[in-house]
Amino acid sequence: MIVSQRRIEANRRNSQLSSGPKTEEGKLKSRANALKHGLCASVVVAEDMALVQQRSIEFFETFKPQNEVHVWMIDQAALCSIKIERSQRIERRVRDKIALRAELMWDHDRRFEVEVTARSLAKDPAATVEALRGTLHGCEWLIARWALLAHAADIQPEGWTDDQKRLAFDLLATPHGFRDGRQPCVEIDDEGRVIEGAGDPAGFARRQIAGLKEERDIASNVDEVERALAMTDLTNEGSPELRRLRRYESKLHSTLRWSLKQAEIQSPYRCADPSLRPHWVADPEPELKPEPKTADELAFENWNPTELQPPFDLEPDEIPPDGQNPDIPAIAAQRRDKKFRKDEARRQSRRQKVEKLRA
Repeated sequence: MIVSQRRIEANRRNSQLSSGPKTEEGKLKSRANALKHGLCASVVVAEDMALVQQRSIEFFETFKPQNEVHVWMIDQAALCSIKIERSQRIERRVRDKIALRAELMWDHDRRFEVEVTARSLAKDPAATVEALRGTLHGCEWLIARWALLAHAADIQPEGWTDDQKRLAFDLLATPHGFRDGRQPCVEIDDEGRVIEGAGDPAGFARRQIAGLKEERDIASNVDEVERALAMTDLTNEGSPELRRLRRYESKLHSTLRWSLKQAEIQSPYRCADPSLRPHWVADPEPELKPEPKTADELAFENWNPTELQPPFDLEPDEIPPDGQNPDIPAIAAQRRDKKFRKDEARRQSRRQKVEKLRA
């Protein structure tokens, strides 16, 4: 009981904190993000209203809804189709922007990525150093740090400070459990024997620089290819903005499929119910003189449910005589029986083959 009471009090405090300015700020930020591209907004911007009305009419005439629920589903599907097209246009502009930045600001963006990666050097030195060694700008970042350590060893007779030793250990990806009681510049072979002593930190740092320069020459070729692919829009490595757009588009496609499935798009009617209209389209103004009825309206008035066609194509032996309606349940049962006999014959043939193999 005490634990439950404490948990209730903690939940109450969290709910009070979440209802403060931080939550309101998050709501405002979410609304601004939704209005930025309009993909998550529940309200359509004014300049798209004409397109929404046209698309709603097209979907309405195509799927022929027969009740208010179907009308709502068709309106949602029309709206989703417009948002999908907008998402595709935005993605095209974002990819153009990525190609332009690859041409004008490639080195700047790669250096920024290196700085972000290098933040985790002290926390996870092994993975961070390997990630930096695999890129041109990462090798340059490592070379610059070793150059600072070499210069510090030249001007400091007492050697590296504790912070400088810690940086050298991180650049070497030395595990934290093996740093106490030893110098960073001590090199060992595969069997743990000392190769070079700890008397020349500057020389050790410059040997590291020489090795990184060789890796930089190799990584420069890869960097040149990656930049060329990005400039020509031939790479599929999306930015966070592209990945977010694709998530929105995937959700819109799911909503579109769900709406059309709920509306049962295989309508047996020749025209929509005259009393229904798309929600996005305004009602027409009343006219003084009634217009003559169209062929679709006359067909709707004379519509007879017994004239419904079966939901599948009839075989020649299933077509009823003229003036008679097809017996759909009987045809379906006949088809099931025919399929069962066919499957049974196939299974019997397989059993005979197995018996021959066993004999």
